Amino acid sequence: MTKKLPLTGDLKIAAADDLAKQLSTALISGDVTLCTKKLVSIDAATIQVLVSAFVTAQGAAHRFAVDMPAQSVLETAFDRLGLLPLLVVENGVLVGIRDAQTVQVAA
Repeated sequence: MTKKLPLTGDLKIAAADDLAKQLSTALISGDVTLCTKKLVSIDAATIQVLVSAFVTAQGAAHRFAVDMPAQSVLETAFDRLGLLPLLVVENGVLVGIRDAQTVQVAA
């Protein structure tokens, strides 16, 4: 059974630790999907928590997914950090992050 959790409001560094604990606990128990419909903004510290959650999910043999429609707050944040080429997005859902060493960058 997939646990659905909302990401809402302005997610800043102050919320990163709590989010990390929440995701870690949820991912130990099973699959997790984050809903970003009410997300207003997100900073680099919180993006790092999401990236880390993908690693945690993989290690626990669980699925972690994040709603990420085109031109959303989340997509914009990943783009500004230069991480967009590393993302695996299927039908508006972020389902994975590629290893930076496997991505070829155009010269």
